[in-house]
Amino acid sequence: MKQFLLILTVLLIGCKEEKSFADDIVLSFPKETEMKVQEFNEDLDELGLNLIYKGNENPKIDVKYYKDIIPSPEPIQKLNESNQDYDKRIKNTTDSINFLMKKFFRTEEIIMFSENKAQIIDFLSHKNFETITSDFQYDFLSNENLEIVVKEKAIIPLYKQIMGTTKVKTYKAFPIFIKNISDKVLKIPNNSGSLPFYFQNDENKFQYLRNSNYMICGTGSGIGYFELKPNEILIYAFPYFKKGQIRKAKMKFYNALSREFEISIDEKIIRNQRSIHYLQ
Repeated sequence: MKQFLLILTVLLIGCKEEKSFADDIVLSFPKETEMKVQEFNEDLDELGLNLIYKGNENPKIDVKYYKDIIPSPEPIQKLNESNQDYDKRIKNTTDSINFLMKKFFRTEEIIMFSENKAQIIDFLSHKNFETITSDFQYDFLSNENLEIVVKEKAIIPLYKQIMGTTKVKTYKAFPIFIKNISDKVLKIPNNSGSLPFYFQNDENKFQYLRNSNYMICGTGSGIGYFELKPNEILIYAFPYFKKGQIRKAKMKFYNALSREFEISIDEKIIRNQRSIHYLQ
């Protein structure tokens, strides 16, 4: 009997998940926040990244999102509008939007390095404030230098601004934590606003999946990067799918992969994908 209890105890200990750095981080948001599950193709007219945080580990982090990383073009200066009036108009508009959106989105700076001119840029004001002359290459990002922790059972809000308005949608999402576990500063491409999701299909292949099937047009990678110092972290959110069959899944960040986890996915989303890509 004692031998049976010993074996049972060892099995229970072995089945328990190992503690991770993410276990000591509390993501804070108003408890009365109302959230919904994102519908298929609902994100077509939305602004804002899935990136919550970049920086040192803190025991408590507010759930707010960065608006963008790649600089957006500034509004066109009106005919006969002086430079002073233009700057004042842009500042007043920016301040007004930031005031309305500060509950949902971050206003602090992230330093970005431009590939073409090797300039340091404040990606909120989009103004250069220092020039450097050294060339750079992107780092090979893998599980050798990054640790990914997925908290698929946690529920946090994902805020998205409706394009052309100050209205905000709030989706049910789960957090993904990424930590630089190397001893060097990593160069993270600045098109890292969200993480790709892969699920295990009926052929036991991990297939890329998004909650939409409209065509995505972009400029591709190679625009610039931001730095992630040793022990610094990134925190992302990923919206839950409508419920369906339980599937195994993984999150990917360049060549770094999370552990497998289980999540519910509506089969209609899988059938309605525009194209099929597999995890390489």
